[in-house]
Amino acid sequence: MVLVLSFLIFVSVQSGSPEEGGLRYDVARIDSLLSAGIDLTLKQEYDGAQSVFRAMAEDFPDSPVGYLYLAAVLQSQALDYEELVPVPAFDSLLAVAREKSESVIARNPASPWGYFFLGTIFGNEALALAERGNWFGAVTRGMSSATNFERSVALDSQLVDAYTGIGTYYYWKSRKIEFLTWLPFISDNREEGITFLERCARYGVYNRFAAMSALINIYIDAAEYEKAVEMSRTALSTYPENRIFLWGLATALERARQPNLALVAYERLLRAIVNDPRPNRYNELVCRLNFLSLKLQTNRSENLREELSLIRLLAAGEFPEHLEDRVEDKRLRLKDLEKTLAGDGTR
Repeated sequence: MVLVLSFLIFVSVQSGSPEEGGLRYDVARIDSLLSAGIDLTLKQEYDGAQSVFRAMAEDFPDSPVGYLYLAAVLQSQALDYEELVPVPAFDSLLAVAREKSESVIARNPASPWGYFFLGTIFGNEALALAERGNWFGAVTRGMSSATNFERSVALDSQLVDAYTGIGTYYYWKSRKIEFLTWLPFISDNREEGITFLERCARYGVYNRFAAMSALINIYIDAAEYEKAVEMSRTALSTYPENRIFLWGLATALERARQPNLALVAYERLLRAIVNDPRPNRYNELVCRLNFLSLKLQTNRSENLREELSLIRLLAAGEFPEHLEDRVEDKRLRLKDLEKTLAGDGTR
């Protein structure tokens, strides 16, 4: 079945006309609220986004959209702040969304939307299970996600947003088993996955920026740093304060060994973190460590003591249990930087 669906996708991609724009949801009010809620999520105004999706769930109780995207906001917020997803609320929202998506399919099996929503639900579950350390569950949910997205595209090739889920699964599935791709029955779908994601990043309606975020991570993983920089800057041209895209830009420039540009990017990211009304001590710690390291690389000696004092203060604080191992790694890195600065007589 997966092979047949993959063939159908190939035919759809070749014969469709995504240049004319992706497919919008056929209920105008849902389309409007969905676009508004996604915009607020990308602006990282999470309370406002939740309000929009709660209103959608109340106004359209038979639709999965409000419940599904309310769960997605919880997940986006958790990723942004390095928190754990609130399991009971998240899981219950997705359970309701799944039931209502299956009802959509039962009522209209020729519509691509029920399968699109199911693909999104399984994709969110896969990410959450991976965060919880349940890798087997994450893989099986990822397969279910891709299969449902494939079904949606087979029904309507203009639903370009489904390519984000398919492309992400194709790339990372192949990436994680690349040591087996020499076998005749194991295919490498990384390039195909990137192609799908690039198509959604260009023509998507709801998942355009999700595709950009996925591509930034993939380009960095593939050491295509210039592409990651370009994609980050494209996303930031619309959402200049988005911390996820700022991380992507700074990381790509640092990996590309452009320390002066990376320093500017980390400074911009640090400003966005510090100016956010909600404190984010772990990300501030990581950002300041990277910023100080780049200052040393570029022989920038101003305010080194002040930077070091702020990092010490952050590192000395308490962190949630799920971050402790990562924080300990940052504390060791701080000690290395202290030794470097002491050797330079800066301490």
